[in-house]
Amino acid sequence: MARLIRKLLLLLSPILLFLLVVLSVTSNSEKWKEGVYDRELEAKIEALISDETEVIVAGDSRAERQLIPAIIERRTGRNAVNIATPACDLITLYNALKKHDLLKKRYVLIVSTSFFQANDGAVDPGYISPACMMNMTMREKISVFLHARRLFLANLIDMRKALLGGDPMDKGSVTDVRRETLGFVGFEGTVKRPSAILLNPRTTNHPWYKNVSLHGAKWRILRETMAKFAETGDRVYIYQPPVSPAWYRYTKESFIHDREREYSEMLRAESSKYPNIFFLDYYGEPGDALGDDLYYDIQHLNVAGAEAFTSRMMDRIGDDLRRGE
Repeated sequence: MARLIRKLLLLLSPILLFLLVVLSVTSNSEKWKEGVYDRELEAKIEALISDETEVIVAGDSRAERQLIPAIIERRTGRNAVNIATPACDLITLYNALKKHDLLKKRYVLIVSTSFFQANDGAVDPGYISPACMMNMTMREKISVFLHARRLFLANLIDMRKALLGGDPMDKGSVTDVRRETLGFVGFEGTVKRPSAILLNPRTTNHPWYKNVSLHGAKWRILRETMAKFAETGDRVYIYQPPVSPAWYRYTKESFIHDREREYSEMLRAESSKYPNIFFLDYYGEPGDALGDDLYYDIQHLNVAGAEAFTSRMMDRIGDDLRRGE
């Protein structure tokens, strides 16, 4: 047995050594920390943002499928685009805008900040971005490696061009940036019922709510990024997206609802520190709920729902956007 263990250690030592070197380098490199690593986001930026752009919708898939630039423009008279991409978090967005020299140009940003962006337990593939991981401490990166090796290695693969010193964006990998809809991606269909999601915090199978930990590395990085956005002077609306009434009813007496409300209060308190950052809470309050017929699944609006939600948001902040305050 001892000989077998020694052989395994000898076999694994080059891999472990490589990982330690990567962890050490990336923990002290601004280049790595400021990387974007989201080819679709960069493609949308390059294809959609122009000198006429005034309002930028960004964030994760819920903004991508919830907010329609044409309605924003019609309601406010300001040119809008939607550069949101699936699972895009705040640090990835900030790094992308910085790389493309789009900070401090007095845009209005409307950004979805879904729950997974703060939960350290959300370690399924896609729910810790490479940019977020690169802004973790050495200890935090090791924790990700120990709890989510596949995700850790996938993020390293996503950064392979950065490792070689090249451009991390492969323009050929993104062929459709939805120019005709200014970046909005619409889905049809209607939610029938909630998925069979387990509502026990120890056994839930929803990737966002596993092993909930809201006050760790991800939340620290989100707060630090919010402070960076505050320094730009841009007007930024961060929002908690709505959920279907079916999902709201299904989870209302569970830990999921409690933690979502806690997260909302965290965002509200943090944004209140800055004069140019505003928090909009649309998390499933019954009085404001859009009907189940406006969702194609439990957490994403269909096209009709996106039209209704965009109009509703403009009822709330449209005057501010028109005045450009």
